[in-house]
Amino acid sequence: MKILVTGGAGFIGAHLVKKLIDLKHKVLVVDNLKVIGGIPFIHPKCKFLKGDILDKRVLNQIKKWKPQIIYHIAAQSGGESAYDDPKNDYLSNGYGTYLLSLLAKELKVKKFIYTSSVAVYGSNPQKKINEKTKINPDSIYGISKYVGEMFINQILKNTSIQTLILRVFNTYGPGENLNYLKKGMVSIYCSYLWRNKPILVKGSLNRFRNYQYIDDVINILILSLKNKRLNKNEIINLTTGKAEKVKNLLKKIFKVNNIKKYKVLETKGTPGDSFGYDASNTYFKSKFKNYTFIPLEKGLKVYFQWINRVPKIKNLKKYHPLVMTKK
Repeated sequence: MKILVTGGAGFIGAHLVKKLIDLKHKVLVVDNLKVIGGIPFIHPKCKFLKGDILDKRVLNQIKKWKPQIIYHIAAQSGGESAYDDPKNDYLSNGYGTYLLSLLAKELKVKKFIYTSSVAVYGSNPQKKINEKTKINPDSIYGISKYVGEMFINQILKNTSIQTLILRVFNTYGPGENLNYLKKGMVSIYCSYLWRNKPILVKGSLNRFRNYQYIDDVINILILSLKNKRLNKNEIINLTTGKAEKVKNLLKKIFKVNNIKKYKVLETKGTPGDSFGYDASNTYFKSKFKNYTFIPLEKGLKVYFQWINRVPKIKNLKKYHPLVMTKK
């Protein structure tokens, strides 16, 4: 099939593109290469178009290529970094999704898959989130991702196009930018360790999240292509269903590295960074039966196998895991 992947050079996007190409799909990647949370990687066998979906020229090129499936991964991704440039958050995550949804409708694509975020729920420390939990984003990023969801529902709901909105929880793994400290709780803590610096915990050691390894996210994105259990318009939390406090996450990071003692400092929290997310994956399991997530400790072990091979330099482009695999 002909598949468009927006943000296909970013952390999640690059891993997805590799898998799609391995499965013999034709892939068009659209990316402006302003990747912050990940190390940019352009797969040599994809068709690559530099730019973003706010650009009419880019939209026209997509239209000419005529994709059958759209994975909309491109976004300004990160609660804290959204406060550096809130306008970019709105344009990338909101208006960009509006324009792409209109194009999908015009092209009559078969399926539109959108990676949204747990941030649409806002901080909800008292109870487990599920797909029926009230939407109450408490960050610029969360608001912009929900705006994207609403545009998809408004524009594509009454068409023949199947839509899948995956509210993705905290994802970690090889390919994250270890020099960037405003996105990815796991990668931030691992980055301090990588640089032999004290770990700074913003907010509290009792903050909590659901963490999932990158391979799990890619597997679900791929399985979504042919999953007959999916309804025409779906919203699903992509989560392990098991939350971990920061202090327990750090214990597991230290364990896989055989570290007995390490300096950890608590600092002031940052805007847009919610205290806690914990979610049920009951609905997820009804749609992706028998799927088993990689345990956190196992994922961390594989993650550090990559981290320990990466030199402490600013430009990590040569050390993207997909580049290193080819060597």
